[in-house]
Amino acid sequence: MNERLQPARRFYWEPEDRRFIVDASHKHWPEEVKQVVHRADLACQNTFIFTHRWDMERCEEEVSFPEGINWYYRHNEDLEWLVMLNRSRYMGELGQAYWLTGKEKYAEGFIRLLKDWIRQNPLTEEEVLAAADRNFNVKDTWRKLDSGIRITHWLKGYYCVRSCALWGAAEEELFMEGVRRHGMYLNLAYVPHDRQSNWGFLETNGLFQLALMFPELEEAEVWQNTALQRLSNMCKLQVFQDGLQNEQCTMYHHEVLHCLFESLWLGKLNGIEMPEVLHDTLNRMFSASLAFVQPDGRQPMLGDSDSTDIRDVLCRGAVLFSRGDLKRMAYDRLDYEGIWFFGERGYDRFRRLVVQEPEFTSILLKDSGYAFMRSDWSSKGQYLVFDGGHMDVIRAHGHDDLLHVSLFAHGREFLIDPGRYTYMETEDRQYFMESLQHNTLSVDGETISTYVSSWRWTDVARPIDRYWSSGLDYDYVQAGHDGYWRLDQPVHVFRQVLFVKPDYWIMIDTCRSHGEHEYTIPFHFAEGIQLTIREDGIILADSGEDEPGLSIIPLTPVRAEQGTSWVSRNYNEKTPAVKASFRQKGKGFTKFVTLLYPNPNGEVKLPVVQELEVLDSYGHQVPSDLATAFSIQRENGKEEFLFSHQGPRSYRFGDHHLSGDALLVRTNGLSGHEIKSYVIKV
Repeated sequence: MNERLQPARRFYWEPEDRRFIVDASHKHWPEEVKQVVHRADLACQNTFIFTHRWDMERCEEEVSFPEGINWYYRHNEDLEWLVMLNRSRYMGELGQAYWLTGKEKYAEGFIRLLKDWIRQNPLTEEEVLAAADRNFNVKDTWRKLDSGIRITHWLKGYYCVRSCALWGAAEEELFMEGVRRHGMYLNLAYVPHDRQSNWGFLETNGLFQLALMFPELEEAEVWQNTALQRLSNMCKLQVFQDGLQNEQCTMYHHEVLHCLFESLWLGKLNGIEMPEVLHDTLNRMFSASLAFVQPDGRQPMLGDSDSTDIRDVLCRGAVLFSRGDLKRMAYDRLDYEGIWFFGERGYDRFRRLVVQEPEFTSILLKDSGYAFMRSDWSSKGQYLVFDGGHMDVIRAHGHDDLLHVSLFAHGREFLIDPGRYTYMETEDRQYFMESLQHNTLSVDGETISTYVSSWRWTDVARPIDRYWSSGLDYDYVQAGHDGYWRLDQPVHVFRQVLFVKPDYWIMIDTCRSHGEHEYTIPFHFAEGIQLTIREDGIILADSGEDEPGLSIIPLTPVRAEQGTSWVSRNYNEKTPAVKASFRQKGKGFTKFVTLLYPNPNGEVKLPVVQELEVLDSYGHQVPSDLATAFSIQRENGKEEFLFSHQGPRSYRFGDHHLSGDALLVRTNGLSGHEIKSYVIKV
């Protein structure tokens, strides 16, 4: 190690942490260690794959540069491959591999790639200043957000390999020059739009870390203060009070969360007084992550998101904020990266932390518009997410998915958001973004909003009349939108979802128009699901004998059809899947009433469904375009529900007389002695 320069500040991991980190990683996360070392081995051979769970644009195909690395290479013409190469996660992993194995080849690989990148990608102060007129995107290898990401990975590798005998004064000087260039660039490159975008956090996290860790740099104090001010401003502007980052996308929510976590934790490690808004915002972001984690520990693929396991994120939030509710849905031990971030003290802190049931099971994130309905916090729990929010503030990573639902039941994912697949300007990009590929109603085959290009929409729909109510026996959400008001014969679309806990959902879709239209409700299923469509239109979905199933039962006349679709779990990956649709034509008032009824095993047990006569308080019959009422008879009881289509009224249905807009009556047991009535919405 170069002894003339000792670290002035504490990094996440220091030499005294090495033995615990290495032993704990090998003991508890051997598969993670194997993957890190494998990617580091490839990097030593100028071969790259992007398979880390948080690689924003994954690529499992190995790409080699036997004649020397072309840092401007676009694999399959995709810019995202180029930027993944230049984000340099492998530099941090080369450092980790050196500690994990003790083999100097990984430190040698780090040094060689560092020298090669700096040699091939010079950046002068003149270039930076001249780039002001080009929004500071100097060149592909120096994109702003990628530069912010890159320097954090360089730092992670540096604090491992600097202890190697191969690291000398020349390497230290070169690295410091690279750090200074990144600081100069990231300090100047920030523009007003970045305050509203995940880019701002990705850039600023890099600036804060390099400024904090190298106070000997002439500009370090200014850069550090600038970074803290930017982080504070972005927290206020970019994160809703409900904790979700305002691009309405689970993946970029977690990218922003990660940046805020790294900056806050590194500052705390070094005794820096971090602004309170950073603590509060990060804590709320962890709460949002807890709200939408699926029973299998993954994030729903809302917007430009992959199906990523987020239990590692919840682990880190549990340690940082001593939150037993986050530990409830995290791993049973501190995650691999968490061991590196927190060391032995953090590992023990997580182990001693008492698990707590979250204060909620179901919740509406009222600012972002996402409603989450769940029966409990087990891996076999029932779970549905409803999208009643806007596309996203800057039209960046949100999809055209208003009123979409995804559904998870009895340990199996059934209804799904299809994912993102690519950012290239192709038919695939349009396919995965448009509303037709989401589980939301369409009119005449038209999309809700109008796709122009990857980052541009027109006629962007707005949510209308959103409402949420939750109790011990039910959850209820509703919303409409104005997306089809643009048609020559405008249509008002409205969806209501009632969760009868803990068993099933009722979904009501209503359309109002003076003209005649064809309406379609698609149901996109996870890969591996098999469908049977009965003559009566009932859709039976399962994944094999004795496996959980979902019955989708139309309670109004429809045409049921089956088709094919795609699911993209990760960037650059898509898998064939199946879908089904309910269709009907209508003029004036048209409605779909759909029962989403899960079964815990291969045996299909359908309830007895009966439409109920509805009377007003005078005894006059209420037509079905003004009120919908059904009874659902099951082995252990019966539910009767009514939805008004004319606002709150006084209604008689079954043996009940209630007033309101959405009504539910539950009769428990076959004896019918225990009856509970709920006015869900007045």
